[in-house]
Amino acid sequence: MEIGIFGLPLSGKTTIFSLLTGVDTSGSHRTESHTGVAKIYDERVAKLSEIFKPKKTTYATLSFIDIPSFDPSANRKEKNRIFQFIQNADALLAVVRTFRDPTVPWPVGAETPKQQLDAIITELLLRDMEVVENKIERLNESLKKKKLTKEEEKELEVLGEIKNALEEEKFVSQLGLEADILKLLGSLSLFTAKPLIIVANTDDEQFTEGNYDGKEDIKATCEENGFAYMELSGKIEMEINELEDEEKEAFMEELGIKESGIQRLSRVVYEHIGLMSFLTVGEDEVRAWTIKKGSTAREAAGKIHTDLAKNFIRAEVIPYQTFIEIGDMHEAKNKGLVKLVGRDEIIHDGDIVHIRANA
Repeated sequence: MEIGIFGLPLSGKTTIFSLLTGVDTSGSHRTESHTGVAKIYDERVAKLSEIFKPKKTTYATLSFIDIPSFDPSANRKEKNRIFQFIQNADALLAVVRTFRDPTVPWPVGAETPKQQLDAIITELLLRDMEVVENKIERLNESLKKKKLTKEEEKELEVLGEIKNALEEEKFVSQLGLEADILKLLGSLSLFTAKPLIIVANTDDEQFTEGNYDGKEDIKATCEENGFAYMELSGKIEMEINELEDEEKEAFMEELGIKESGIQRLSRVVYEHIGLMSFLTVGEDEVRAWTIKKGSTAREAAGKIHTDLAKNFIRAEVIPYQTFIEIGDMHEAKNKGLVKLVGRDEIIHDGDIVHIRANA
């Protein structure tokens, strides 16, 4: 699962990428993209590790791609080059600058947070409109030479609907298209079909006050389009990141926050994309595995190893909270709290799962 991070120049997106992943990009060229992995901190994993004392503890992760700053004044060719870095990303994270700093200039024509967000939305719509129109043109040219397949006819019909939506400045993600239709359009990598998370990068005063100029406009736009939204301060996160654990707790308590913005951001991304974690436990390892919400026991088994899905027999499942109340797996089994399920059983967030499979 890959998340593409983008934003206008000097929005602080690379700082957030580095904080998320620990990747230092300070010595690299601004024309490059960078990929890093962020750990999704999970209190359940920490608690289970205390109980099982495994040799290894593994948290769920997400991959992030940081691309060069997106300059609205660049030509379409350059914009498309930038977009290519994240065209295969599963979701997008857009950083909107709200922080005030007289030493850091605002992008020309985007001197307010709302103007930045509007610029981002416009560019995504324009890019997808170009892709859709080109595909429609190719299908119509093909139709002049031969009859289209049923799949191509369906694609042409859906593309017409999408074109109309884009002209009305509606995101494809808001059209409620069925999974099979989205799969049909998969090769187009439409950005407006991807989940979008908006991060307002505030200064410390704005973060403490919970407000900045234009906040209501930003939130209204996010609600209207189904975007996820959150605020964090890159400056504060950098300060937290440089402190020792005890100092971090004191500093965060002083600010009135229970967890870092990076932890909150990881969770917001995780939830907005429609992901969840199931857990495996034992003396060797306690681990969180990332799957899509609604996944079956067999699909969960395949996440661990393809052979487990292929040779699946049954799965032993117990909800995390049920197990914590008992604190011992043998006792939980004796009390009948561990459920034996088949391949099509839906796995829920936090389920502790043990797969039974043929050797």
